[in-house]
Amino acid sequence: MVLKAFFPTCCVSTDSGLLVGRWVPEQSSAVVLAVLHFPFIPIQVKQLLAQVRQASQVGVAVLGTWCHCRQEPEESLGRFLESLGAVFPHEPWLRLCRERGGTFWSCEATHRQAPTAPGAPGEDQVMLIFYDQRQVLLSQLHLPTVLP
Repeated sequence: MVLKAFFPTCCVSTDSGLLVGRWVPEQSSAVVLAVLHFPFIPIQVKQLLAQVRQASQVGVAVLGTWCHCRQEPEESLGRFLESLGAVFPHEPWLRLCRERGGTFWSCEATHRQAPTAPGAPGEDQVMLIFYDQRQVLLSQLHLPTVLP
């Protein structure tokens, strides 16, 4: 299955962290709204997301992790990023990474549950789509007038 991950251009240069956004199951899409940088306390992140959900009535969640490997990747960071999937149980779990030099991206969507059919892959293909949050916001503020 191919999943679409909409990633804001303003987060391209950010440091490693959590992908916060909204999953749209009927379109097999994830819309990343922000990257929450390290350091953070997972229970505080859960409380903050619950407050956002209650105030906005919009289901936001931790969709996965983002890693911007500006230097040689630390092995402890990789293990920490993998363990966050147990703290924030979201299906599928996205792992986006921008490699050193900034030209290669790694995009994965994994399922923690075992595949139902023998030999079925536990990983989906991800189509990464960049979008400009500012342009989206401006388009919503200045909707075209509809003529009768």
